[in-house]
Amino acid sequence: MKKNLIFIFLLLALCFSCISNSSNQTVSATTEALEDETEDLVYDFSLNEYPAAFLKEEQLDEWEDFERLYNSMKRLSELNLNDVQVDLLALSTRIKNISKSKFPGDLEVPQLRSRLKVVEMQAQKARYFTRYYKKDSLVPTIEKLYTAYNAFLSRMLSLKEESSAVSSETASID
Repeated sequence: MKKNLIFIFLLLALCFSCISNSSNQTVSATTEALEDETEDLVYDFSLNEYPAAFLKEEQLDEWEDFERLYNSMKRLSELNLNDVQVDLLALSTRIKNISKSKFPGDLEVPQLRSRLKVVEMQAQKARYFTRYYKKDSLVPTIEKLYTAYNAFLSRMLSLKEESSAVSSETASID
């Protein structure tokens, strides 16, 4: 009786170990298949041009944090999605550094701060999706990140236009 019990126990242990190994192999095979699918995918995200002329006009061409942020966004658009996690971490750090510091000149306005917060939120979302749901969520999130950053740039440029329009209106009233 004791031999039969030991035999049944060993048989069950063998069965459970085989089941465990086959499920691990299935998970690793699925992970490898997903990595192979996304390995060669390189996306082209649209990024507005760096406003060098605007920054020179406003005497802000020494705003190094902004230039680093732009370079990070540009580098992110050129990457393969498998290598994006480190660059998203660096991008998030640069955005935090800019948001903690005072914006130079006339750019210290709530409209730009709020748009930068949106860019920061999208970067955090993209960082989250580098760990999970790569194929179905990461690409749309990075597209939203670029949309938010382009809106930040557009708003920065439109502030100049608005201030010049207001100053010309007040000059014509006098």
